[in-house]
Amino acid sequence: MSPALLTLVQGAIVVALAPLAPGLVRRFKAVLQGRQGPPTLLPYWTIATLFRKETVVSQSASWVFLAAPTAVLASSLLAACVLPLVSRGGALAPLSHLLAVSGIWMLGSVFLVLGGLDPGSAFGGMGASREMTISAFLEPALVVSLAALAIASGSPAVDAMMDVAGRGLLLRPWLLPAVGGLALVALGENARYPVDNPATHLELTMVHEAMLLEYSGPHLAILELASAVKLATFALLLANLLVPAGLLRAGAGPLAAAAAVPAAIAKLAVTMGGLALVESGMAKLRLYRLPEFFFGALFLGLTSLGIGLMAGFK
Repeated sequence: MSPALLTLVQGAIVVALAPLAPGLVRRFKAVLQGRQGPPTLLPYWTIATLFRKETVVSQSASWVFLAAPTAVLASSLLAACVLPLVSRGGALAPLSHLLAVSGIWMLGSVFLVLGGLDPGSAFGGMGASREMTISAFLEPALVVSLAALAIASGSPAVDAMMDVAGRGLLLRPWLLPAVGGLALVALGENARYPVDNPATHLELTMVHEAMLLEYSGPHLAILELASAVKLATFALLLANLLVPAGLLRAGAGPLAAAAAVPAAIAKLAVTMGGLALVESGMAKLRLYRLPEFFFGALFLGLTSLGIGLMAGFK
């Protein structure tokens, strides 16, 4: 399997499995809370149904409002193809520089904010303001956490950081705070507890959903798919840092590619089970308490980075 084909296979697998991620979270949360809950595959039907619905656009909206969903999905797909989620050594692996990855996710957030602001609604403006505040705190934590892994692997590319994943974390326990920081960043980037509640539409609490209220039909379906892809991307990245087994390499045959799908599903299920457990065991933080959460993620990343720098100087 060539590097280009490896990238295409990874992108196809991640997109195909992405709606399964929110479905698994809802299902696991229902089990933990003693409810029947929605079907696990409901997000697939929701996205398919939205694509068949009519699009309603505000009269005050411009082309920015219509282009934002495509740009947000494009950024999520690019991250899904660049990062080592199902395979390593793909054609786009050199683009997985830690600053480039951070910029890709920030680009998606910027377009989402612009789409929320463009119609001029009060909820969209409120959600956009909160989103940019959250992103301003999260991006430094993401960069320093990845920088700690870059010091250990000797490369700023996330693809090369898999060299210190798994057993490498046990040999370098000072990297564990960086992985914990990435987990906290993942909660914030995906609008999950305790940063945001993805199931609420209360004006005093919502952040991500506030920017989606003006969207409908295929545009809303694209944004829902982009959100699912981003959640699956973070989940698989964290799972691979802990258990890198099952990643495809260049030269892998069809059987290896087929085996990568169950491995990705298993990692996604375990990660989403952990997320459901976290969300069932804690309440959403108040908005003015969020900086404490973000500084906690930054502190974990800086701890690993500082220890790694001191170890390198000795």
